[in-house]
Amino acid sequence: MPASIGVNLRVTGHCSQGGRKYMEDLFSVAYQQTEDERDLEYAFFGIYDGHGGSEAAAFAKEHLMDSIVKQRQFWSDNDEDVLKAIRNGYMLTHLNMWKELEKWPKTVTGLPSTAGTTASIAFIRRGKIYIGHVGDSAIVLGYQKDGCEEWAAKPLTSDHKPESTTEIERIQRCGGKVVSKAGVPRVVWNRPRLGHKGPIKKNTLMDEIPFLAVARSLGDLWSYNPQNDEFIVSPDPDVGVLTIDPSKFRCLIFGTDGLWNMISPEGAVSLVQATERHNEAALVGGNGNQPRDWLNPSKSLVDHALERWSNTRMRADNTSVVTLMLDPPGPPRATVLRSRIRGRGVARPPSTLNNSTKDVKLNVVTCAEIVDWDELAGATQH
Repeated sequence: MPASIGVNLRVTGHCSQGGRKYMEDLFSVAYQQTEDERDLEYAFFGIYDGHGGSEAAAFAKEHLMDSIVKQRQFWSDNDEDVLKAIRNGYMLTHLNMWKELEKWPKTVTGLPSTAGTTASIAFIRRGKIYIGHVGDSAIVLGYQKDGCEEWAAKPLTSDHKPESTTEIERIQRCGGKVVSKAGVPRVVWNRPRLGHKGPIKKNTLMDEIPFLAVARSLGDLWSYNPQNDEFIVSPDPDVGVLTIDPSKFRCLIFGTDGLWNMISPEGAVSLVQATERHNEAALVGGNGNQPRDWLNPSKSLVDHALERWSNTRMRADNTSVVTLMLDPPGPPRATVLRSRIRGRGVARPPSTLNNSTKDVKLNVVTCAEIVDWDELAGATQH
């Protein structure tokens, strides 16, 4: 990828329905070229884990990026402006779902759709990573410490769960409740009592249903509280920016909770590094072309998670992963390795393998809670 975004990218993706009846995970990958088509303005990546149907996830996949980049602030050189554009884009996408609600399938009791989705996204632009996040999907950075061969893991997002003290306080301020069901804290849905017809009024009888195990999302319009004009399940994202250090940063892993419920961030990064070592050894030991036994790191992660789901004897969740290999600017990684094979070693920090983005395999904050990014590079959090 052109160095205008500050890093070379190799991208893979993979997803599995697992043992669930429906597939509600989606992910997106997009690039925007400069006007002269010689460089990239940005690269965009997003992962969405739908619930209550796939409609909200599909809507977010189709509209969230555009809702952000169409705002003037996104194109600013000021990080604060870009983060504001991301936050506004989330809110706009969420509110626009009202217009689609009547088109979405109703619940089995005839009520409006309860579809919602997590949304964890990143823009890579001008040497920085801009993050937006709601829900319990996650983005993890793999990086290399000085003097260490093994990569370390750094979560760049924090799960929005109803058991979080911060989220409980916010939910209560919005007039909501959190109640445990089968040991799992859930946001309560004040649902009109079965048999109710017509508009909901102050005297309408309601049932309190422990409903959703996520505290923030896009969609979940059932959680709107007209008394204070707020959503109990909030669409307000965590946002943050991280300056890329090409000498240390090795990969970004986007995953739905089907992955993270089975594999730790450290385990995921370690598996990606092992896959990278396998691919590099296969290339260096061969004829310099892409090896026939090349491994897709995203598929390796999904397969490993599914194996663990099987070992727990639980029904596997939808599991989706997008993996970005982050290479220093310059020649593609495969070119560097082929040069080494031919004895013309090109000076470059040790990193990774494979050709370029054509290797894509696609099957188709409160930031106070986020660990300190400043340890790695300059960062701004909100």
